[in-house]
Formats: sequence, structure tokens, C-alpha cells
Amino acid sequence: NFGIMPKAIFKLTKIIKKHRIQIIHAQGRLFPISFISALLNKLIFKRPFYITVQGRLEIGLTGVIENIFDITITKYLYQKINKIICVSNSLKERLLSININPKKIKVIPNGVDTFLFNPKISSNFLDSYVNKKESVKKVIFVGRLDPQKGVEFLIKAIPYIIKEYNKVHFFILGNGNLEIKLKNLTKTLKIQSYVSFLNMIPLDKMPEFYASADIFCLPSLHEGFPLSISEALSMGLIIVASTTEGIPEAITENENGFLVKPGDVNSLVNKLIKALNLNVEKNREISNRNINLAKNKYSWEILVKQIEDVYYDRLDKNII
Repeated sequence: NFGIMPKAIFKLTKIIKKHRIQIIHAQGRLFPISFISALLNKLIFKRPFYITVQGRLEIGLTGVIENIFDITITKYLYQKINKIICVSNSLKERLLSININPKKIKVIPNGVDTFLFNPKISSNFLDSYVNKKESVKKVIFVGRLDPQKGVEFLIKAIPYIIKEYNKVHFFILGNGNLEIKLKNLTKTLKIQSYVSFLNMIPLDKMPEFYASADIFCLPSLHEGFPLSISEALSMGLIIVASTTEGIPEAITENENGFLVKPGDVNSLVNKLIKALNLNVEKNREISNRNINLAKNKYSWEILVKQIEDVYYDRLDKNII
């Protein structure tokens, strides 16, 4: 809502003055209120302006229009930024393709609190949602219910999956503008008994949610590097996710998860069935590999130090 922008700029201006802020750091894509407010304040106060790019450089554009937007408005605005943190190498490459100075760009992925998301946690959090006498494997999705996340393709895959492996239940955690449509789709496909929609859970309860699951599925059409991937890695879940943008930088096919082509229901069916049929030894092997990856590469303990280094590194003014 751009109507609140004047208020946001005014409030941010007061905060900068009161606390004598030295660096302005925005989060998100190109046009959120936070980005524009921070950019204007950078121009007013002449403070170094940083941004963490979380996803595609712009929202809702494709094809020729997207390319024109990139080489004009996107390029112009990003040239005004002192330092750009990208959550994936794929986003960095996108910026380099429109000739953004590589000295401005640093890749730091989204991390996870490995103490909070502890794989040693034991939980039956999801058991009460499953009305089946025998044990079933639990597949979870975590994220917004919007077209970008590809949940519709997951739901369309379920009828084919349960024909091959019916001791399974799917949990969709999140809300968004597709919620009603997705719930209606489960009714149309007559798979209500295999799917549960859950509202957002408090952060301190999320580790229990992950701990009670077996497989994490993220069939996104577009993704920078989602927090949920880091969380699922830390909890040692088997991961089935799309090959879009930053995800393959964390998931290697058959080594620590399975990758699917975005929007490809058949691929999703095949990889989820493969994940469901893993034997105990292979399951444990992948789980341990993911836990170690999260601890050694995606822990906030490690990544916060990298962000601090970016702050303390005084940029050469000639870079701007």
C-alpha cells in the first residue's frame, strides 16, 4: 500500500535522527515500502545504504517486459546502493547480467538458529491431525499460499502419489490469497483425508512442527533462498524442492535431497515417491548430511559474522 509511504518515510527519518543511524539496511525486493523509504533517507542523510535481495528483482514481470525493466529502472536503482547482499549466487548473477558493479555484491544466504531448530527434538506435534490407526509418513510445506510457492502443483500431485504410497499425510502450513482455492482443489480431487491446512504457528513451536515430519516439500516457481530450506536442513528432514534459483545451491540431487522442475507435476510425483520409499539407512544418511550442512554453512552464528564484516568494511566511495 503506497498510501502509507509518507508516514513510513517520516517515521524512518525520526529513527535515523534519534539513534544517529550510520547504515541504512533494507530487506526484500525492488519496490517494497521499506526499500523506497530507506533509499530516500539515504539520499537525505547521505548514509551508506545496503539491501539484502531476497528474491526476484521485481514482482510480477516476465519475458520482454521484465528484461526492459531490468536494464532501465532496476539497474538505475541498484546503482544507487552502496552494498548489495544476495541470498543466492543466482541472484548475484542476475545483478551482474545488468552490469551492476561486482564489488558491491556479497552473497550471504538466509540462515537458521541451529540451537532452536535442533534435530534432537522429539515431537508428535502432527499426530493429532492424522485420523489413521496405522503410522504414516508426514510431508510438510511451509510458506505463503500464493502462486509463487507452487502449492497447487503439490496438491495436484497427491492423487498420483497415494496410488503408489498411501501411508502418507500432507500438511500445508501458511496462509495467503490462494487458501480457499487450494482447499477447494483438495475437495475436487477427493483427497481431503490426506491433506491438512494449518494456520501459522508461533516461531518457538516451529521446531516441534518440523521434528514431527519426515519430508519437507517446496515446489516453488521462484525463490531466492528461503528460510524454510535452512530450517528443514537443520532439522534433518528429507527435502524435495524445485530447481529454481537458489535452492540447488543447498540441495544436491540424491545426495541430500531431490530436485524437481518448477511446475512439473510428474517430476514432483516421482521424486516424492522416491523420498517416501527411502530405506532407513539412506534416510539416516541424508538426514545427517543435512544437519551437518546447516551447522557448517547456514548457521546464523557463521552468517552474522559475515554480515558484520560487510558493515565494518568501509566502502570505497568510487564504487557508488
